[in-house]
Amino acid sequence: MLRKKGLWVFTFVSVFGFALILSFLSSTSTLNASIGILDRDGGTLAGRVIEEAGRFGSVTPLETDETDEALLHGQDIVLTIPDGFTEALLNGEAPRLSFSATEGSDAALIEQALNSHLSRERQLLLASDFDEERFTELAERETENGYTLSSEPFQQSVATTARTQAFLGLLSFVMMSAFLQFIPLFVADDRDEKIYSRLFAAPVTPRRYIGSLFVSFCAVGLLYVLMLLTFSAVLYRQDILAHLPVLTLLFIVYLFVCLAIGSLIAILATNREKANIWQTSVTMAAAITGGAFISLTWLPETLQVVGRFLPTYWFNYGVAQMYEDRFPLNSVLILLGMALVVFLVIAWALKKRPLT
Repeated sequence: MLRKKGLWVFTFVSVFGFALILSFLSSTSTLNASIGILDRDGGTLAGRVIEEAGRFGSVTPLETDETDEALLHGQDIVLTIPDGFTEALLNGEAPRLSFSATEGSDAALIEQALNSHLSRERQLLLASDFDEERFTELAERETENGYTLSSEPFQQSVATTARTQAFLGLLSFVMMSAFLQFIPLFVADDRDEKIYSRLFAAPVTPRRYIGSLFVSFCAVGLLYVLMLLTFSAVLYRQDILAHLPVLTLLFIVYLFVCLAIGSLIAILATNREKANIWQTSVTMAAAITGGAFISLTWLPETLQVVGRFLPTYWFNYGVAQMYEDRFPLNSVLILLGMALVVFLVIAWALKKRPLT
């Protein structure tokens, strides 16, 4: 990394991205928007959404004929809760809230916050077997740190808040964004600087070259993992420290897969531009379908099917299993299997088309 100054750029960019995530997670507590709400449902869960929305600004109930002009009369955001909202949630469905807003408002942040609230509500619904009376009882016993109830068997599955899982999901995006850059950038610089001819004139095979890069950046990546786990423990001490060994294992295995994919991109991409396109494509596809931006609980089944072919899905699935007090064996084995498959493809690619 001392020889490749560009790697430091990506290192600090990823750290700044991490800082932006922290600012996003804390920004919803300081929002102050004017929110008009049209409640077409009137049920218990709709009332809890309205109560949650009150944390982010002043809430004004709207009638049906007022929604079209609400934005013209001082409302920053108009939220519509559809008819049958409570019934759909109690039936295990995932109804959507409808937002409209003036340009430049904090609607996106509030929408994310309310969707996260619905994810936590769904955790309580699962714990209460979708029984409204039992759900109400659990909701009244909610603690400040989230749903941490454990006195009855059906409550044990609610081990943490969806907020912590969402945070770890965003970390999976930051990690892939950084780790997919390292090896391709190193290889691209070696091409540009004509180092190949000198490197392979010595007794260094292409496989050994790529292997040495992989091992080297595993060491760099482990420092990253240590940093991310430290920040996570500071922010969410209770939810992180209790599961630290399993979470560390998930992070390390995920690191191996990301670096393996980065190695494959470095071999197949003949120039820096192609490498950048492939890195961005893989990262965004994995983030969108793997629970980095949207909780797996709310992700459509069609996107989950795609996500199962990418490592981010299995990282976040493993996190969900971890917080259900189950060891994420499937996730660990599948991530290791992905890494093995990518290594075999790398070996085949180097045999068919050596780097020289």
